[in-house]
Amino acid sequence: MSHREGRTAGATDRRQDAGREERELCAQDSGEPIGSAEPLRDGDAALREGREITRMTANGVAIHAFVNPALHGFFLALYLRAGCLYESEAHAGITHFFEHTAIRNVEKITGGRLYRDLDRAGLDMNATTYSEMVQFYVSGASCHFERGARFLSMLLSPFSLDRAGIDAERKRIKAEIRESDDRSSLATFSNGIVYRGTPLAYSILGTCRTVNAINGACLEAFRRQITTRENLFFYLTGNVSERDIDALAAMIGSYDIPHGVPRLNIAPVPCDFFAREPEVAVKDADYTALRFSFDLDMTKVSVAETDLLYDVLLAGNNSRFYLEMSELRGMFYDIAGSIERYANIGSFYFTFEVKEKEIYEAADMVTDILNDFCAHPIDAADMMKAGYVDNAYLLYDDPREFNFAYAYDNHIGNAGYRTVGDRVAAYRAVTPERLCEVARCVFRPENLVLTVKGNRRRIRVDRLREIVCRVGRI
Repeated sequence: MSHREGRTAGATDRRQDAGREERELCAQDSGEPIGSAEPLRDGDAALREGREITRMTANGVAIHAFVNPALHGFFLALYLRAGCLYESEAHAGITHFFEHTAIRNVEKITGGRLYRDLDRAGLDMNATTYSEMVQFYVSGASCHFERGARFLSMLLSPFSLDRAGIDAERKRIKAEIRESDDRSSLATFSNGIVYRGTPLAYSILGTCRTVNAINGACLEAFRRQITTRENLFFYLTGNVSERDIDALAAMIGSYDIPHGVPRLNIAPVPCDFFAREPEVAVKDADYTALRFSFDLDMTKVSVAETDLLYDVLLAGNNSRFYLEMSELRGMFYDIAGSIERYANIGSFYFTFEVKEKEIYEAADMVTDILNDFCAHPIDAADMMKAGYVDNAYLLYDDPREFNFAYAYDNHIGNAGYRTVGDRVAAYRAVTPERLCEVARCVFRPENLVLTVKGNRRRIRVDRLREIVCRVGRI
């Protein structure tokens, strides 16, 4: 992969920017809004009709926008295809380190004015690292869009942090590692087994050893590796005008963004994926918790199908696990889980705590509930579609959640939803019979890893394996 230096402002540019910012701040202090919330021009019907549009900047960067003129604010995000999925063991945690230092780098570029200016305009700027991407965002009132967009676009600048700035952030990250429960958590223990031998087994935070090895040269090389035309895009939601999008495109277009090797969100497949016994493992602890993790073949099931499967079983007020194991039996207060999905594989998992003496009964009940679901299609009215169909425009009215859902589904997951109706149609099309087929595809012994925290001397792994071997045997 070839890389070129990104454009950075010289001393003259910085003085001009500083003068312009001070003039804008004066206007703000006097009550004059910055930016634009002007009505949309007639030239772009897609903005009016609630369709995703794509604008390519002069340097080849995609801006995807889904505008909602009924709102009063905006949410602008920069997505980079990075994360532990693409990291080596020696560089584990570098994406997360980059996330921390990139915003600090913008603070330096602005001459230490970033945080002050964000607060003066009521803007929120932050970031989150995931296994397969990092999201930087800025949000606020529509009248301050241009200010927020300028700060976010500065993330494309080369690193100019000195050693002291990088070391300060290193201390914060090591404190985050120390204060997190990653080392002792059931999630980390489980991921190490589910994704054994692949980068997905690494912690997003990295380790103190790998974090200590990262320096300014590493961060700049990493920035140049991921800030390529193929591996970054901007997603804009909320109430903005065409002039705002023009301004954003001009800001982004001023940076030198090279071509790179596309990252396709394809995970390395662990050698024992889809070939479990099932696997049962216990981590010693003074309380008892169970985590069921099922391998997913994302070439055989869709995002909509797995979402509905999860919601019916775990998310709704009427979910089988909650009603039968919590409401009726009081085995636990809460049950939590999620779905991790990549282009080829994924993991469907859920976790709950129980009393040690009820661990085998709980495993038996989970097995029975899953088997019953696999055997009998549920009533169409119980498919939990309302959240995706009836409530589709409630999501549209939340620029932050809408931004993440459509950016991820469309441009990380390649779902291709051009309108709200496209996404609605995908969920509406799932039938009870198809959901039953999906359940039989997912809930199988060869897909299952059962991880447990509890007293290792007293928990009988063989008995648990005997119980969960019945999963999918209908």
